[in-house]
Amino acid sequence: MKTNRRNFIKGITGASAGMLLPTACISKSDGKEEAATGPYIPKKNRPVKSNHDVVVVGAGLSGLHAAMLLEEQGFDVQVIEGRQRLGGRIYTLNNVPGKPEAAGEFIGANYARMINTVHKLGLEMHNPDSGNSINRPWLYNIKGEYITAENWESHKLNPLEGEDRSLLPHRFLSAISHRDNPLQGKPLNAWLEPEYHQYDIPHDQYLRAKGVNEETIKLMNVVIHAGGMPNTSAMNELRRYHVMNFSNGKISFPDGTGWKMIKGGNSLLPEAMANSMKNEVQLGRTVVGFIEENGTVTVGCADGSEYKAKHVVCSIPITVLRNITFEPYISGISKEAIGNMDYGLSVQAHFIIKEPFWEKDGMEPNMWTDGPLERFAIRSKREEGDPYAGLAFINGPESLKFRLMTDEQVFDYVEQKLAEIRPSTKGVLKRLMIQSCERDIHGAGDWVYWQPGQVKKFGNHMRKNHGNIHFCGEHTAIMERGMEGAFESGERAALDIILNA
Repeated sequence: MKTNRRNFIKGITGASAGMLLPTACISKSDGKEEAATGPYIPKKNRPVKSNHDVVVVGAGLSGLHAAMLLEEQGFDVQVIEGRQRLGGRIYTLNNVPGKPEAAGEFIGANYARMINTVHKLGLEMHNPDSGNSINRPWLYNIKGEYITAENWESHKLNPLEGEDRSLLPHRFLSAISHRDNPLQGKPLNAWLEPEYHQYDIPHDQYLRAKGVNEETIKLMNVVIHAGGMPNTSAMNELRRYHVMNFSNGKISFPDGTGWKMIKGGNSLLPEAMANSMKNEVQLGRTVVGFIEENGTVTVGCADGSEYKAKHVVCSIPITVLRNITFEPYISGISKEAIGNMDYGLSVQAHFIIKEPFWEKDGMEPNMWTDGPLERFAIRSKREEGDPYAGLAFINGPESLKFRLMTDEQVFDYVEQKLAEIRPSTKGVLKRLMIQSCERDIHGAGDWVYWQPGQVKKFGNHMRKNHGNIHFCGEHTAIMERGMEGAFESGERAALDIILNA
C-alpha cells in the first residue's frame, strides 16, 4: 500500500504539471479499462447504517473524483448524494431539444484531470456547435431601443470611445476587466498572495479608478455572474479572466480546437464515474449533520440513514453548510466564511418555439437587453425534426427576485416582459422547464463568488479540514475554476486522506 501511495503521489504531481502541457490533452485509454457509459440506475434506497473507510458526501465531479482516487488506493469508499440524480451542477437537460447543459458546459483543452477521466472511462468528446453562447449573434435592446451588432459602433448609446467602440456590450466585462490585469503572466495561485489584496475591492470601484464610465459599468453589470458590480470583489473577476486566458492559444486539442463537450451530454461523465465505483452511490441521502467522536465521523441523513467512517470528504456547497450541524462545532474564520460566502445566481426559463417569431418581425432572434429579461436566445443545436427551443437567461442581481416566485410565476414574468419588448413572441411559446441551481436546496447557486474583502479574509481558509472532515468543491480550488476546479479540489481532498491514513 505504501508503494502504491508513493506512485499515486508521483502520478498526481505529473497530472498537475500536465495542465500546462499539450500532451495532457491527448491522454487516451490503454484499452484495458472497461467503458462505464451505461445509464446509472440505482436500486431502491432504504435507510441504512454502514461503516466504511471513507464516506464521500456529494456525487458531483469533485466528490466522485475523490472517491475514484481513494478507491484506486484500496479504500472502501461510499458516496452519498442528496439529489435523486448524479452530477451536481453537471446536468444535461435531456428533455429540452438539443439536450443543452444546464451549467458545466465546455471542457477546456487545459482541463487535464477531466480529460484524463473522460478517456479513462471510454467516453467521447466532440466540438461544440457554432451556434453556442460564445459565438451567438445578438440583437441588443438598450434603453428600449433595438440596435444591431453592425450599428453598435456608431450608435449614440455606445458609451465607449475610440477603438473600444467596436466592442459589443456582451464583451464589455471580459475585455475591459482583463485589460492590464495585474495577474497576467503570474501563476494561477497568485490571486491569494498579499500583494494582490489591494484589488480585493468592489469591482465597480476598481473600474472607475481605471477610467471606466458609469454607462459602461451599467452594461457590464448585465453580464456579471455574481452579486452585482458593487458586491463583487475585483479580484473575483480578475482571477476569472486570468484563468480563462492563462492557456488561451497555448494549449489545444489535437484538432486545434480549445473547447469540447461530451458526446451525448456532459451528464454521461458523472454517470460513468459512479458506475466505475465498487459501492453503489446512494441517492436521496440529504445530509443534516456530522458528529466526530473518537476518530470516527458519523454522517446523519434526513431519511434516518447513518454512515460511519474514519474520514469524510464533503463536497457540499459552502452556503448549504449553514443548514448542517457539526459536532464539534465549526468556529472562527471557517464559521464566518460559511456564514458569509455566496454563489452567483441565475434562472433559466426553457420554451418550445411553436413558430419562428423572428420571421414575423424580421429581426435577429437572439436578444441581449439591459432590462429585467436580460437575454433570450434560440437553441441552434437540435436534432433533425426537433422544434426550436428558446431560453431566457437571467443572472446576477436581476435573478434575486425569482426567489420569491414559483416556477409558474417565473414563466408568467418572463413571457410578459418578453412580449413587452418583442410583441411577435406573444402566443408562440410553450413552457418546458425552469432550471436554477439556486432553487435546488442542494445547489445554492451556480459557482462561488468572492465579495469585497473576502479573498484577503477567507482565501487561505477554504481548504482547512474540520477534524477528519475534508472539504472539497470548486469553491476550494486554488488553480482552476469550474469543472476542472472541481477535479482539482477532489484530488486535494483525496491526497489529504492518503497521506494521513
